[in-house]
Amino acid sequence: MKTKIILNKFWKNRNVKQRSFLFIVIIPTLLATLYFSLIASDRYVSTAKFAIKGNESPQLDLLGGISGLPSQSASSDGYILQDFILSYSILAAIKIHINIEPLFNREEADILSRLGDNSTQEKQTQYWRKMVTSSFDPTSGITSLTVRTFNPNDSKVLADAVINASEQLINTLSKRSRHDDLSFAEKEVKLAELRVTKARQAMNLFRQKHQDLDPTQTAVAKMTLIGQLEAQLATAKAELIAKTSFMRNGTSPIKALKRQIDALEIQIVAEKSSISNNNNTLNQLSNLENGLSSVFADYEPLLIERTFAEKAYTSVLASLEVARIESAKKHRYLATFVEPRVPDEALEPYRIKSIFIVFLSTLILWGIGLLGLGAIRDHAGWV
Repeated sequence: MKTKIILNKFWKNRNVKQRSFLFIVIIPTLLATLYFSLIASDRYVSTAKFAIKGNESPQLDLLGGISGLPSQSASSDGYILQDFILSYSILAAIKIHINIEPLFNREEADILSRLGDNSTQEKQTQYWRKMVTSSFDPTSGITSLTVRTFNPNDSKVLADAVINASEQLINTLSKRSRHDDLSFAEKEVKLAELRVTKARQAMNLFRQKHQDLDPTQTAVAKMTLIGQLEAQLATAKAELIAKTSFMRNGTSPIKALKRQIDALEIQIVAEKSSISNNNNTLNQLSNLENGLSSVFADYEPLLIERTFAEKAYTSVLASLEVARIESAKKHRYLATFVEPRVPDEALEPYRIKSIFIVFLSTLILWGIGLLGLGAIRDHAGWV
């Protein structure tokens, strides 16, 4: 009889709005109150704060200098680390040293808060993101870590494991960056060495073919010698003209001058022929200019290539030394300035706050539902 009276009082004697309010707002709030007051297990929170530090020279960022924000390269590692902390990768790295399933399935934990047995990777990742949170401040470059477990010591151990895994990631990224920079510089040095070797080999083949160490210096020396011979020839001819004015052609001085002139002319022709194609035949005098052009057309590109290759090799050697110095500077590490500690008391769940959030959320949902239903009735002309 009493049950029937209570049922009539709280349900049958209520209109639709009151019933919906009871069903949507009151009952969920009562269930939330029951869960957070009597069932929800305590969660012990351990926090830590750290930043990625390095001794490399900062890069100039015009936009960052104007806005006061750090450069994109300075904050990229922080975002990478944040995504790593919230991914299954760090979970797999921690599993190598710590079995996390017993930590999240302790007897102190209520059934709704446990991870559960034989959970999949996706479920573990979702559960991990609820129990471990991370936030990165791009302005200061500080990463804040929050770890929740059902035992104070577990929170400390798990927070330390997260920091160690994060430090290993930063060390790996730093090592890979230094290795990539050095590898690129060393590859450029090898390419430059190969280019210098090929240029020198081509130069040696040219010298062996033409039997000449330096055609430019040889040509200069030959032309100097020809100039001197031509000057001597001009002097001898002038002297011959002068002596024939008062001496007979058959005299000994005249004969000696003629023999000297003939010898000079033969020597000049021979020197010009040697410059032409290393051939002393007289019929190649007309090809003197073409011979010089052919030799220098083959020699100058080789000389230019060798000079450029040697300068490029010197440049990449200097770049390699700079890369080694910069690589030694590019050492990044994780600086933890707020160490995780063993919590003295449970800070979560926020029981009163959670109950109020459930009540407020259901109340807003109920109000929106009534407004929507009233709008539909007005639009349809319902009574």
